[in-house]
Amino acid sequence: MKTTRLFIWIACSFAFTSCSTIFCGSKARVTFESNINEPATLTIDGVKHRNVEFPYTTKIKRGFDDTIVKAEAENYKTQTLVIDKTFNAVSVINLTNILGWGIDAATGAMMKPEFNLYEIEFQPAK
Repeated sequence: MKTTRLFIWIACSFAFTSCSTIFCGSKARVTFESNINEPATLTIDGVKHRNVEFPYTTKIKRGFDDTIVKAEAENYKTQTLVIDKTFNAVSVINLTNILGWGIDAATGAMMKPEFNLYEIEFQPAK
């Protein structure tokens, strides 16, 4: 009887390993909206997204570092947006599974963007 319980406990701990990575993935979906109706270029952590029309939805990496977004449009000033990261509560499902916490931390799934929607306010160039 004790062996069966031990086996079930071990099986459950491996089944729930790295819950944030399994349930949420290592990338998060965010949407950008803007006050302009013309195409723009978004540079997200060094990767350029050209001819973006708003609203624009894309995936960004989860992780402990903030994500920097640079928005450029013709006849407008360049705007910079910092996406802060917060703790992803799904990680708590790991409970006492140290391996699961480690995998979630290594993949960045332990963190998530603070918001799912970001507004970019372009200012006309003078």
